[in-house]
Amino acid sequence: MNGGAADASSPPTYHQRAIAALLDGIIATALASLMPGAPLLGGLVMGAYLVGRDGLTVGPLQYCSLGKYVMGLRLVSLGDRPLTMITSVHRNWMLGVLAFSGLLSVVPIVGSTLAALLSSVGLVFIVYEIYNIFADVEGRRWGDRVGRTRVVAHGDGML
Repeated sequence: MNGGAADASSPPTYHQRAIAALLDGIIATALASLMPGAPLLGGLVMGAYLVGRDGLTVGPLQYCSLGKYVMGLRLVSLGDRPLTMITSVHRNWMLGVLAFSGLLSVVPIVGSTLAALLSSVGLVFIVYEIYNIFADVEGRRWGDRVGRTRVVAHGDGML
């Protein structure tokens, strides 16, 4: 599962990808909520999970997020390079923009304005990612193209 070249696995359904993303969002939010006294640290942890989630190599999670694992999805590389944490950062940085935007709120005077602006940019990125999943013939989002990856259905998953 460390993802060599893409194989002939079937593409995931929209349902599989949506539920996997929802599960990852719940996990990211839960991680952030573990730090109620330090919301900036919580936002940092949330963003780190969203950006690094496809680079996890813990137990059965070999270069896939917990949401992808539960839904029976995996990530494959379209190039000849192996999957790494850097691949995850390349394909998910745009999803972390919204989570990291709250960190700007600590900047005196202009922080709230900068945070609102970056939040808006992050929201546009997320809408664009969702659009790409439906508009792309292979169901690849912008992050998949940037990271030279593809999500494929692999097994039945847990749901």
